[in-house]
Amino acid sequence: MIQYTDIEGLLILDGFRFNDLRGSLIKPYSKSFFKGYENKINLDIKETWFTKSHKNVIRGMHLQVGEFACEKIVSVIQGKLLDVILDIRKTSKTYGKVFEIELNEDEPKAIYIPVGCAHGYKVLEDNTMTMYMATEINVPKCDVGIRWNSFNYDWKIEKPIISEKDLNLPLFNSI
Repeated sequence: MIQYTDIEGLLILDGFRFNDLRGSLIKPYSKSFFKGYENKINLDIKETWFTKSHKNVIRGMHLQVGEFACEKIVSVIQGKLLDVILDIRKTSKTYGKVFEIELNEDEPKAIYIPVGCAHGYKVLEDNTMTMYMATEINVPKCDVGIRWNSFNYDWKIEKPIISEKDLNLPLFNSI
């Protein structure tokens, strides 16, 4: 099932979970999820990767632009995080709008992030594993972002753990 958000093109995908005496089978994404969706999203996933993070890490806000701009599907395999998406498409009706959702290992949800939206998250539990699927390979010269604390969002954290790269990203109002 697809849930719409208040950011244009940003979707929540309700995945599938099957539990039995062996454990669980979890499917956060299937091409069939988009069947019948009015935009006829037809993803060609070219790269998948995982991150493993400590509690209080903030990653973001990232996106890929230019000829390698891509759509992403993000889900949590282990742990829990607060996922944050910012629409930075200047031509979008939802430009500057922020959306947040908790993703965790107990609910098979994924978030579909369209081209032009910056993505980041705050990790809520140690050893949280996040899975990304992208429609383009990572190209460092096209991998950009904005500083995590430069837009209208309260991360509700006093001492986040942030990479040097993310601390030096440009401010939202300067892009």
